[in-house]
Amino acid sequence: MNETSEVEKKTWDLTRETLRKEERLTRKKLIEDTHKNGMSVKTPAIVMVYHFTELPETFPAQALFTVSKRIFKRAHDRNRVKRLLREAYRKQKHIVYSSLTEQKKQAAFLFIFTGRQQPNSAYVHGKIFELLKRFNAQFDKTDSSGKV
Repeated sequence: MNETSEVEKKTWDLTRETLRKEERLTRKKLIEDTHKNGMSVKTPAIVMVYHFTELPETFPAQALFTVSKRIFKRAHDRNRVKRLLREAYRKQKHIVYSSLTEQKKQAAFLFIFTGRQQPNSAYVHGKIFELLKRFNAQFDKTDSSGKV
């Protein structure tokens, strides 16, 4: 009975556009490992670093969102950009979840905002979409060649 509810809960989370606590990358060791050993996909304003690893949760991916204090001095500006990043990822995470679940892999993602100006929602959504699509293309290419 417990296993069935776990599976139902997992598929329920994948169909709903939520970003649960378990989907956030919080372990310091995983963050450092991802930053050190991860591969990156870049757009002009956002860098996504990813690393395939074993995660402590059942979700296919965990994500961390960061904005430099050097670029945005005020905390409310950094918080706004992180909120936009989280929202864009939350709405579009199904793009990577489906392929990761299919291959039975787990990945850690770091989203680093490197832009110099306050972005708007449409801009961030477009850049996150581009990053996730490019990640999927790289993931499919490396998976079919037998690496990773």
